[in-house]
Amino acid sequence: MSDRQDVILGAGLAGLTAAYTLQELGNDHWQIYDREERVGGHARSVEIDGYVFDFGPHILFAADPEIGALIRELLGTNFTAQSREAFIYHHAFGGLFTRFPFQAHLHGLPADIVLDCLSGLVRAVEGQARGDFEPQNYEEWMRGFFGNGIAEHLMIPYARKVWTVEPSEMDFAWIGRRVPTPDVERILAGALSNDVTQVGATAHFWYPKHGGIEALPRTLGERVRNVHLRREVERIEISSRVLTFGDGERVEFDRLIYTLPLSKLRELVPDLPDRVRDACSALRYQGIYCLNVGIDRPRISDHHWVYFYEDGFPFHRLSFPANFTPHNVPDGKSSISMEIAFSDVRPLDRDRVVDDAITALRKAGIIHADDRIELVHAEEILPAYVIYDIDHATNVGLIRSWLAENDIELAGRFGEWQYFNMDHAMSSGREAALRLAGPGRRSDPGRPDAVRRS
Repeated sequence: MSDRQDVILGAGLAGLTAAYTLQELGNDHWQIYDREERVGGHARSVEIDGYVFDFGPHILFAADPEIGALIRELLGTNFTAQSREAFIYHHAFGGLFTRFPFQAHLHGLPADIVLDCLSGLVRAVEGQARGDFEPQNYEEWMRGFFGNGIAEHLMIPYARKVWTVEPSEMDFAWIGRRVPTPDVERILAGALSNDVTQVGATAHFWYPKHGGIEALPRTLGERVRNVHLRREVERIEISSRVLTFGDGERVEFDRLIYTLPLSKLRELVPDLPDRVRDACSALRYQGIYCLNVGIDRPRISDHHWVYFYEDGFPFHRLSFPANFTPHNVPDGKSSISMEIAFSDVRPLDRDRVVDDAITALRKAGIIHADDRIELVHAEEILPAYVIYDIDHATNVGLIRSWLAENDIELAGRFGEWQYFNMDHAMSSGREAALRLAGPGRRSDPGRPDAVRRS
């Protein structure tokens, strides 16, 4: 083996879990680098005057038993398990709130809307039975799976708001556990009664008692050796296996686990083949302007989060951090985190966004005219979500294949360029480390979302 060490770029959850996995395997032949002052990547939190806000609202849950056990172990007593209180706001129906997901909780909507949704669902089921369900894009998937009523009343307008592009321009390979897909019987039950079991991966979730979501990567980071912070890579020379950092230091490496945004490769790697550079340039993403406010009033809502799909509301989702844990706000206070999507096709109006968002909060009755907003804090997250355009799989596959030929493993939401939750990012880091560790410890390296199960 070369005397050069392996390198992990990025100390977010994927990079930290990769490092932790190598340690657990008895491998100390690596170093991890990150440009920030502390570990965590996007899974970090900020405290301001007693208010705790996550870098974009986060919750925890785990489909992978090994990762779930690791999360529970890391948090220890700093752990809460909760049942979801998530709703959808309907301004057109007098400020009505219905439970999330829309398709499983039609009860309470106007009768003509319910009828339109159910009749569309029946026609969709009939089409599926005839073998007509062959969607070519995300909009066709929504219409073909749930029917035109459910698609048009909420799913398509919400998709436009959160993704910033037309759903007809998107693939649907990402859906998996991201879009709850209840069966017909469950949809019918949800139309007849509000007293039905919730569905979807987030129906039950975890959250730290103290420290916001950053409590998880901070604790994991305390277990990981060889972490170098405030070290931003500026150049990756693939042929000579050399990294150049912002301070001018050059570090030789053997193999590499890359968790930075895949789109940055065209800036970092001078010797990218043209076809790979073009694929990197074609990758699409959106950003989130996370606007946080502190309110001088206790318990302004019983909800965890609320979805907004209608025009007139700049945010697509807002969350209430105090309902994740009371330690996220000072005594007698409340807070709100609003998520506003933007991209190259929907630019962010920074001059108006704060005023427009607060006006929309009042319009929806979330805050009152006499409420005192005592804190306003904003974070721009870019990239925030990968956009699964029609060419996503082709471009990511091409980039991934070329990197694999050069002993570079990908991990994490932006390294793999996939719509990963926190637990999936951790699984991704573990899988990259297992592939790095050699034969006999691998999952299927050709599958982008390969996750080793115990």
